[in-house]
Amino acid sequence: MMWKFIKKPNLSLKLAFLTLISLSCSQGHQNKNEFSLHPAGYYYRLLSFNTDSACEPAGQIALVAATFKTQSDSVFWDSHNNLNDNLFMSNDPGQELNFFRSHVSASCILDSVCLLVKTSDFFKQQFKIDSVPFFSKTDSIIKINFRITEILSAAQFENLRVNLQKKEQAEISGFFTTGAETEAALDPQGFYWISKPAAVNLPSVEGGDLVTLSYEGSFLNGRFFERSTGYFDFVYGTPDQLLKGLNNVIGQLKLGQTAKILLPSRLAFGESGSSNGIVPPYTPLIYEVKIIDIKKTK
Repeated sequence: MMWKFIKKPNLSLKLAFLTLISLSCSQGHQNKNEFSLHPAGYYYRLLSFNTDSACEPAGQIALVAATFKTQSDSVFWDSHNNLNDNLFMSNDPGQELNFFRSHVSASCILDSVCLLVKTSDFFKQQFKIDSVPFFSKTDSIIKINFRITEILSAAQFENLRVNLQKKEQAEISGFFTTGAETEAALDPQGFYWISKPAAVNLPSVEGGDLVTLSYEGSFLNGRFFERSTGYFDFVYGTPDQLLKGLNNVIGQLKLGQTAKILLPSRLAFGESGSSNGIVPPYTPLIYEVKIIDIKKTK
């Protein structure tokens, strides 16, 4: 499989790499010469491979088991706990701007690989953030361990997708006490009311309004995953500022009202999960939203 690159090797990464005594991808020591410098600017090492396995052809999708570690081998993210073993990556050799995805596209089933990526590059590429989190402030590199566990055709992935959708619907139904309660909670716009505010004669949210709100998101088991920092301002109706399901409920709220809703994944982070790896694919979510202020701009 051919590689495409647009970045030159990063000299600072190379120097940082050479100053480290040990850069193993598992506990223990590995000689630095066991790693190779990739032209894109990161180091890699093939840990194991299967000579009888085929590489991922174009149009197919790899099921990947991955772990992200600090330089001292402390795991801060893994596909088992963070994505319920549902980390899927399509074969895309053009992903040269993401070292992890690009290397997955060049790997074969049952390959196990370790990548050493400059810390700032890793968080910018993988989690779309420019700052380095506190737990990696002193790290020169981040370690990525991954293994291609399965390669799926488009038809196989579609069957899996259907099964994940059925599992999600079962989770939503199980959240409510009875089928009748589930049906009664379903809003015509596709989300489920957990707590619906009473009808009041107050200003409602309309397109173009400058809305101030607060929100908190959690999984169905109650585990918190995000909240607004203070109050959040946005122009209602502006595309891509909020999840589709949040837009749907906000349009039904009035000044000062609070609502608690359940969003199916198609109104939240969908079949891919969140880009920061916190929300797995096909995951229903609970949000509590409060309208703090509404400023009419028309």
